[in-house]
Amino acid sequence: MDATSTLIALGAGAYLIGSFPTGVVLSRRKYRIDVREMGSGNIGATNVTRVFGWYAGALTLVVDFVKGFVPMYLTRRYFPGLEWAPTVVGLGLVVGHCFSVYLGFRGGKGVATGFGCVAAFDPLFSLGLAAVYVILLLVTRISAVGSLGGVAASLAYLFMKKPAPPFSSMLLGICGIILIRHVKNIRRLIGWE
Repeated sequence: MDATSTLIALGAGAYLIGSFPTGVVLSRRKYRIDVREMGSGNIGATNVTRVFGWYAGALTLVVDFVKGFVPMYLTRRYFPGLEWAPTVVGLGLVVGHCFSVYLGFRGGKGVATGFGCVAAFDPLFSLGLAAVYVILLLVTRISAVGSLGGVAASLAYLFMKKPAPPFSSMLLGICGIILIRHVKNIRRLIGWE
């Protein structure tokens, strides 16, 4: 298989893995309720926590994180010669999470899965992002503010450090997707809704 075919296969596989709707599967199997019909209607850890409690929310968070971390780690380990493989896989995972084929191309906001991708690429930087998220969450009590703070920190990192193109392209793409998925939150925060 040539490089292009390999990248296409990796991207498609990543999309299908990313599409696994953790929050929906957990809520349906354990609680017999679809989390999309409760709270904000989002399938991510924040809404799962709001509706079902901390245990369910933490489980959703961990699985969504692992969904990003493990494929990215394996890609970097087993395809070192394909420079753009991590970029394709990372974007495939986050696009899958946000636009899941199993949910009619709807999904979550990509934060936990995107964070997992970044953590597999740069653990130290990911710790900084986690700190930004936690601090903003504790101060504002609004998860979206923490997520958007992480995006802002990521963009600042890209501007100041100028990392290698495969990582910077992936990170920029993930930030863009997360911003798109947070448009309603942003409008609400600035008083447009």
